Order: sequence, then structure tokens, then C-alpha cells
Amino acid sequence: MYTKEQITSESGFQEPGTTDVVVIDDEESICEGCRQTLEAEGLRAAIARDGTEGLTLVEQSHPKVVLVDLKMPGISGMEVLAKISEFDPSIVTIVITGYGSIDSAVETMKMGASDFLAKPFAPERLLESVRQGMELGQPAKEAEVTERAAPPLAAPEKAPLNKQNVVLKGLEVLGQYYSLGFKERQFFDELRCLESEAKYHADRLGQVKEEGQAVLDIVHDLRLVDGIIQKYAYKKNALIQILLDIQMEFNWLPRHCLEWVSTRLNIPHNNIYTIANFYEALSLEPRGAHLIQICTGTACHVRGAAGLVDRVSCIMDIEPGQTDSEQLFTLETVHCLGCCALGPVMVVDGEYYSNPSTKQIQEIAASCKVSREKGENYAQVEFSR
Repeated sequence: MYTKEQITSESGFQEPGTTDVVVIDDEESICEGCRQTLEAEGLRAAIARDGTEGLTLVEQSHPKVVLVDLKMPGISGMEVLAKISEFDPSIVTIVITGYGSIDSAVETMKMGASDFLAKPFAPERLLESVRQGMELGQPAKEAEVTERAAPPLAAPEKAPLNKQNVVLKGLEVLGQYYSLGFKERQFFDELRCLESEAKYHADRLGQVKEEGQAVLDIVHDLRLVDGIIQKYAYKKNALIQILLDIQMEFNWLPRHCLEWVSTRLNIPHNNIYTIANFYEALSLEPRGAHLIQICTGTACHVRGAAGLVDRVSCIMDIEPGQTDSEQLFTLETVHCLGCCALGPVMVVDGEYYSNPSTKQIQEIAASCKVSREKGENYAQVEFSR
């Protein structure tokens, strides 16, 4: 490890709390370019030319953001990311590399990086990424400290719901927002944005809701997402598992949930959508709790697949490619299910049915609804075939 004196002379060491950004890169031009760009915007920057020097600088100066090159002599950028995450999970890390790829982007996200900049990058892109890292969300360390320090509160007596009490509650929340150093305009802009998301979400699902109920519904959704994020202690490298849990909860990844994850974890939207599009287990389109597939291949087609599709569409009230407004069923047609002798074939959550009658389809629909109400899996419900 380098001594403090060495770092001071070679890397512009600054005392803890006086450094905003540390740049770790073995290319002098990159280091100097980043430093000049950041300092021109009033940000305090320090540079290190390899991973070992960089880690020492991070430990000494406790910056808010660290820019890390992946390809460096000695300790690699991946190792630096891992060690920074262990040392202080609240430090935001951003990868800068000339060897960018989808695989390396996903891998560094797992390691906790909040953004991935491919060289050469514009100064504006660098500043945007750094500002986002410094301003978005709540650091994991602060969340953990707050959770440990907060004493249990007695449940207050619930005030009656009327205009005056709602106004008082709103003023109290606004005061808390001011105490965090934010402005009134930001508060109302965020509320309007979430209100718009509530309407968009209801329209996306084909649901007709009163404005108040639509807002309350996404509040409920975001509290569920918060519970998932808290389960993983606000760790950026748990992003994929967090998205999988959200997928499990909602059967897809609603836009307002992804925006919330982005804000909570200090992870740019494009990084989250890159991962959501990369993994087949994740869906950006609404999906029902139960997947119905009907084969329309040649063998099934000549045996009446079109009629089966019509019967299922009529009973489920959806067309192929659609999900019902209650997000109970998604109907798909496929070219082959590999069991031509049974055609026409329908598959519900992996269960195969050979030319089911209208009565059987109705029983399947009713059983799925019952299983949802009871919190059971569809496979636990038996009905006649």
C-alpha cells in the first residue's frame, strides 16, 4: 500500500470529506481529462494511476463517486469494484473502459457499478453520470444507519379522513422534504410525475380507475418494491435478483417500479433496461399469472386449432398476444409444442390438454381464479379433464 505522503504528491490526496470524485485509470490523458472536466464544474477530484493506489486514495478520502477503469496493470477494475463495495457500499462506482460489451456491463452491474461509460466519452456524458451518482437515491449506509437508529414508534391514533387533516399531513411531509435540502418545486414535480405514472400504468393494463385509486395502487406497488430492495440491503450488486423478485411479484416489470429501483439504488435507467431486455426471465410487457399457449402448427391447425383459439379467446375475453386487465391470463399461440398426435393442444402453466372442450376451458379459468383468491399455485388445484 502507498503511504499518505506518496499519495498526496502523486495523486492529489485530499482529506476525508473534501474529495467528491476519485478517478482510477492508468491512462494519464483520461485521468487529466476527467479531473479538468470535473473541477471546471466545481467538483473536487483526485486521481490514481492504478488499482492499489486508487484503493488507498478511496480509503483515505471517502469520495462520493469513484471512476474505475477495467483494464489496469496489477489489480483489475473488477477487483477494485469489489473492494470498494466491501469498504463502503455507499460510494457510487462508475466504470470507464475502452473494452465495453453487454457481458462486461452486466458483470460490473453485479459488482455494484452504477453506470458504464465506454471510451471515448463526451465531457457532458461524464458529468451527467457523476451528477446522477451523487444526487440520486439514498446511500445504502445511510439506510442501514437510519434503520438501526430509529426507535420503534407507537402507532398514532388515526385521524379522520377529511380535507383539513390531509392538508396538515401534506404540510408535515413537505417540511420533511425541506429538511433534506430539497426545494418545493422538486417535491411537487416528483408527485406530478408519479401521478402521471399511475394513469399510464392503469391505461397500460386496460383498467378504468378513479384517479385516487390509481395513485394508491402504485403507492402499494412501490412499497412492495421497497420491501424487496430492503431485503437485499440496498446493494447494487443484487440488482438482478431484485428484478427477478419484482417479476415474481407482478409477473412483469412495470415502468414505475423500474424507475423506483433506479432512484433507490443510484442506477441509471438505461443500465436497468439493458438487463431487463437481456434476460428472458424478465418481461417489460404485462403478463398474466397464468400462461395459456395454443399450438397453431400444421398438425394442430388441420385438427381444429383455430376453433380452440376462438373458444379460449371467448371464455378468457382476450385475443392471442394479450393479457387480461386483471393480469390473470396471458394467451399466446405457438408453432409447435412437440406433441402433434394430441392436437389441437393447449398448455396452461406447463399442463397439456388435448382438444379441451368448452366446459374444460371454463373449469380451468374458474380454477385459476379460485387459486389466486386462496393464494395457491394453479398446479395445486385439481379439475376434470
